[in-house]
Amino acid sequence: MASQVPLLTLARLLVLIGGIVLLVSGILEAANVGGLMDLGINLARLGSLTGIVVGILVGILALVGSREVDNPAWSLILLILGLFVGSLGGILVFIGGLIGLVSHYVKV
Repeated sequence: MASQVPLLTLARLLVLIGGIVLLVSGILEAANVGGLMDLGINLARLGSLTGIVVGILVGILALVGSREVDNPAWSLILLILGLFVGSLGGILVFIGGLIGLVSHYVKV
């Protein structure tokens, strides 16, 4: 049990940093998107807007879930969300969820 604590701390830290990176990058991308009031259909802008919203939502979920990494269900959720987003923050969330899952099931 004593060797689980550093792994869970590392997992929490990685998920927390990944969530912050996702949130900040999503907010910065949202501030950079120009012409949001243009009502013409532009699929490229719609795709980037969807990516921004998903990045911000996953960042918020990662910040909330960073406290619950010792729970295997939350670790699995974070693992899937990090895989779904796929940016630098998503990779950190994925690795943090993977470490949380491994530390729960593998007794060292």
